[in-house]
Amino acid sequence: MTYVKKALLTMLCFMLLLMTATPVVTQAATTIRDVPTNSSNYKAISWAVDNELMSLNNANNFLPSEQVTDRELVLMFAKLDRNYPLSYIDSVAYNFYSDFYLPFNGTHVNANRSKAITRGQFAQIYAAFKGLDLDEPQAVQYLYSNNLSTSSSGKKTFASFNPSTKLTRGDVATFLYRAVQNGNFAVQGLTRSAAGRDNDSITLPPGFMGSNSADFEEPKDNSNDFTGPDYVNNALQSIVVEKPDLIANEVDSTLVTVSLKACNGDPIADDKSYTFRVTSTYGTIIDTSGEAVRTVQSDGSTVSAIVVAPKLTKSARDTISFELVNNTDPAMKCLVGQKLKAEVRYSPQPELRIDYQVYDPTNTDDDNGNVTPPYIPYEKLPEFFTQNIIDVYSPIPLKYDGDKKLFSIGQQTNVTDALGNVQNVYLRYGGSDPRYPALGYENAILQFENYNISVYLFEELLNRRLDNSVTSPAKTEIMYMISEDGRPIYRVQGIDDEIASQVENINPVGAIIQLMNHMPEEKKLTLEHYDSVMKIYSIFTNLSNYDRTVLLKYQGGKLLGQVEAYKKRVEALKESADAASRPSGKDRYTKVMVTLVRPGGEPVTDYQGTVKIKYDGVEKTASFITNTSDPLNNTGSPGTAVAYFDSIIYGKSKVEATLVNPIDPRYATILKGLKDKTVTKDIFTNPYFSKNSCSLATEVAYVVDYSSSMKAVDPTNYRGKKMIEFINQLKAKNNIVIETNTKATILGEGTTDAVLKKDLYKASKEKGATDIFAGIDIALTKFSNDTKTAKAIVVVSDGKTSKSKMTKVINEAKKQGVKIYTVSMGKKSQINDATLMQVSTETGGAYYHALDNLQLHQVFQKLIDAILCKTPASSCINPDDLFEDANVSLRKGYLTMSARIDGNCPNVARINVRYKSISGDVQFELLKRSDHVFMLTKTVQTMQDFKVNNEIDLIAYDKDGNIISMKTISITN
Repeated sequence: MTYVKKALLTMLCFMLLLMTATPVVTQAATTIRDVPTNSSNYKAISWAVDNELMSLNNANNFLPSEQVTDRELVLMFAKLDRNYPLSYIDSVAYNFYSDFYLPFNGTHVNANRSKAITRGQFAQIYAAFKGLDLDEPQAVQYLYSNNLSTSSSGKKTFASFNPSTKLTRGDVATFLYRAVQNGNFAVQGLTRSAAGRDNDSITLPPGFMGSNSADFEEPKDNSNDFTGPDYVNNALQSIVVEKPDLIANEVDSTLVTVSLKACNGDPIADDKSYTFRVTSTYGTIIDTSGEAVRTVQSDGSTVSAIVVAPKLTKSARDTISFELVNNTDPAMKCLVGQKLKAEVRYSPQPELRIDYQVYDPTNTDDDNGNVTPPYIPYEKLPEFFTQNIIDVYSPIPLKYDGDKKLFSIGQQTNVTDALGNVQNVYLRYGGSDPRYPALGYENAILQFENYNISVYLFEELLNRRLDNSVTSPAKTEIMYMISEDGRPIYRVQGIDDEIASQVENINPVGAIIQLMNHMPEEKKLTLEHYDSVMKIYSIFTNLSNYDRTVLLKYQGGKLLGQVEAYKKRVEALKESADAASRPSGKDRYTKVMVTLVRPGGEPVTDYQGTVKIKYDGVEKTASFITNTSDPLNNTGSPGTAVAYFDSIIYGKSKVEATLVNPIDPRYATILKGLKDKTVTKDIFTNPYFSKNSCSLATEVAYVVDYSSSMKAVDPTNYRGKKMIEFINQLKAKNNIVIETNTKATILGEGTTDAVLKKDLYKASKEKGATDIFAGIDIALTKFSNDTKTAKAIVVVSDGKTSKSKMTKVINEAKKQGVKIYTVSMGKKSQINDATLMQVSTETGGAYYHALDNLQLHQVFQKLIDAILCKTPASSCINPDDLFEDANVSLRKGYLTMSARIDGNCPNVARINVRYKSISGDVQFELLKRSDHVFMLTKTVQTMQDFKVNNEIDLIAYDKDGNIISMKTISITN
């Protein structure tokens, strides 16, 4: 009996395979008689016939003006849909697409299946197929914006589309041909019946509904909209707000991305970059280093900014505006003076905010955790000052402002009054005129000569000069400038003559000597001096060999040793402070901190109560520290509950927190949203590399993309952190460290110890366009002629780059025997993997795609082995992560099984789904729908003997039948 059942199952699988096989594409054997070859839609019609979407009649006529029925259209979609796994029978297709709520007329009314469909209905069906719930006007505009329609008159209005006209065979051939040319034709669908819920994602251009402005739709609650004048539409493609609803807490943030073309509709090259002024009514625009900015640079066709929600006690809408500035390119002239706008919403909510820190004595170099300082606010620019010399008045800082870092500055400048008259006056901020209050400098760029310095050193330099001032009131001069991103730069200039004469007027050496003169004795150093010492040490590490020799001669080399000693001293102080904050008796731990935050972003500092915290299967109850209690030996702060867990999970894990009832009655109202609510936070602890299994002598170049588009791919700069660890682990004989955006910059070269003394990628910021081949080109000039060392280049990028030098660098790499390994990060939609694959394949390297930070670590671990052991590099990162997505779902009598696998793993021959049944385990092989997607659909009747409600196994096999990976899931309805 068991044998018979299995034989029947095998036969059913074979029959299903025959029914769902993708039709073979053949060329039409005969000429289409009623469509001339010079017709504008001949290519589309020929394509439709060749792919068996539509056929010719007995006289070989296509009949392009004949109307298309609902039944015919649903079958055309099914034949093209890469996610459609069933037979091409209309009832089956209607049933399949009903789960995706595509608005076909014949889904539930059989009589409608033979009725003609209109052009407007097609627009709505196609939009729903692509995941957008749109009414007819918005759906038509969606076709226009995706170049599926040019309209009958070329005007691109709703009326010119003729939405009420019946859809013809010629129409649908053209629409579908263009849709397939645009990219992957695979159903996304809706989650419920169509009702125009996504209308706000499409802006109807002025005049779209007619000449009368009264016909325009009022804008609705907008989550992903863009606005701009009609003549800008060719250039502006979209504005996407990653997360339009933010918590108003000065922490929550979102990425806003603008996609552009040139004013004539041509694509923008990836190596082009433009500057945009970006403003926000309420929030703050920041870059990925946490600093506030006013301008951002585009990367080819995209420009993006991160918006941080403000602290608010009431909900508010914000307008984010992008405006092209400093433009001389005539191709972008239509955007000059125009503001491209998107909306973000802020709402105050109570929060259980989870932070964490990890301490492991075997990995002390790593600062694991998400406790980061708040973004650095933007200092106000002196409104009327020109970039030139300014006066600074004593005292520094102004005494009446306590700890605030404010100073009084002045300049002879031109001021325009309310009547438009220009007057040349001496304007002083922080003087007697209340209209010009003192300005802040703590968060400005502070420099001595052209070297960045700390606030402490800035104040010391100014105060010493003010003490020596002979004017009344005391004043001194500094240089005022504005940085590329619109931040004020205050630069103290002039190395003392006595010092300059002794060090051959070498600025970096003189700067080190003069700054060290402002530091206290080594034994008097405190943590307050940490930043100052590290700024001086940064200048020191970038000295050339000759400059270092000059410093060594100064005072017999005493100062050279002093700089090193100061660094060791402040690092020891910092380590001691960190150690003092650790609880006794815990050698390694994960520290979880839960802060109770009221709506508006302020912590509740006097909450009387506890919270349950669960991590790694262990649950602990912790009390909130109040502002009247002892903060428990620095383990927390008012408003925070702290729990220590002995375990550390390197990689991905999660923490859960739940308020313990009853809630403090004083806060029952404002915290009601947290009652009985479990808050979950995914956390990530940076893994460290395993011990090297080989020690081959190598030379390695590291080329890391820091163009603007990488903000979306890697917002936390994990690639920079990991690359520094990677350099340290490889310990190559020669290292070439390169950052690339619009141009390539060498950050360091030489031995591992030498390059790791430099800042490398810690200070790198995303800006400008992308040209990774400029970086590779430079790297290829820096390798030695030593034939005994292996040579490799590691590139991390999203692949969106200029390719003008690609052929040259590939040929040069092959000539030198340099292997190029390429790595991309983020979602597949964010990267251009074709370029990265080509470079690695042609040079004998390998291409990797890392979905997240954990996979990036796994990629680097594989690269260490590949480079040091000269082993063939497999692109499959980790078999445990092979399944990017896997599910078995039950819908309307059909059981659909699907799996998407990691595209880096080419050795997957088949995917099976295994069920337990009455007669034993049974496996079904999924059908390959694309390179990385496998699917199979069965009716519930054929599965009645199987225990589908138990755990279900998905198994990946290689061509030899060996199991590569397995994933266990449960059915979803």
